[in-house]
Amino acid sequence: MASDFKASGAVKLGRLTGLIGAAALGVCLLGGAAVAEPGDSHIKIVTPPDKSVLEGPLAAVTVRLPTDRPDEIQIFLNRRRVRLPKRQYRQYMACFDGVELASGKNEIRVVALKGGKPVDESTSTVFLHSELSSDGARAPEGFSGYTFHEQTHERVCLPCHQLDFSKTAESETRAENSPCYQCHKKMLTTYANVHGPAAVGGCLGCHDRGAKPKLSVPKPEGKLCNSCHENSWPSMPFGHGPTAAGSCAICHDPHASNQPYFLRKSAADLCAGCHEEILAKPHVIVGFSNNAHPVRKWPDPYHPGKEFTCVSCHNPHAGLTPAFLQNYDGISPISNFCITCHAMR
Repeated sequence: MASDFKASGAVKLGRLTGLIGAAALGVCLLGGAAVAEPGDSHIKIVTPPDKSVLEGPLAAVTVRLPTDRPDEIQIFLNRRRVRLPKRQYRQYMACFDGVELASGKNEIRVVALKGGKPVDESTSTVFLHSELSSDGARAPEGFSGYTFHEQTHERVCLPCHQLDFSKTAESETRAENSPCYQCHKKMLTTYANVHGPAAVGGCLGCHDRGAKPKLSVPKPEGKLCNSCHENSWPSMPFGHGPTAAGSCAICHDPHASNQPYFLRKSAADLCAGCHEEILAKPHVIVGFSNNAHPVRKWPDPYHPGKEFTCVSCHNPHAGLTPAFLQNYDGISPISNFCITCHAMR
């Protein structure tokens, strides 16, 4: 894929542990009667609301605190405790940046403690939509789409956050200058690769201020991606489904990733998410050793130093053959393609 994907906008930031720990979450305390009244006696998850469908893996969790302030708050995602920095909770609201969801249904449970003992809790069950997983392909009945940047959701954050983007520039020299940074800094500081616009706070280069829902990106997003990334795939007679549909974000995270080219998973796992049958049967041929062709965890003879994956043989975007074989003209004998790696004497 390296030769077929133009990623000049990629910015390698590494892991900026000085700003935020790899597992830690940023916390913002919100104050003011505009978001909660002194009579509130129970802790409650405000966002994301129960039975909501989310499109991104990092959820910003906003919690209304009870009048009797807790000494500690714990968050559990699918029964596993999320690491939080120590804070004092003196205001009515607390927000937590970047709780990382799994594909499909997720249970977020927030527990308030006094003197080290649980005194109250609130639960929200949300669904992370993903076309790359059977668990995340379709939301259960009763779940509905959720967009944070709507007036009814944003108002809980207005005492602390500036959410009027009408005068915000489309590009910044530092991500910290963007009003998006405080709520999305985990995305920008804990992944190995950050997409160029996100790395410099140029969020409004892709997110439309005047869109409805607010700050949404038009779908399919291929036209937007191609405004920066060269698109040579229409010249190919066979196009891979996501590429042909202009749905780049199915495979590529448009913000950040630990994988090269901002892939949402490793190349082999990404392909296997849709092509499960390849893992269930011998691939290509069974040779004299009675072993099938490897599809992962094998050295790539054509790219020394790299792991052999599906994209070693298949172009993930388009090709001259229905199987999208890399650098194959579709006319020569298939053995000509095989001898790229297998010397036949």
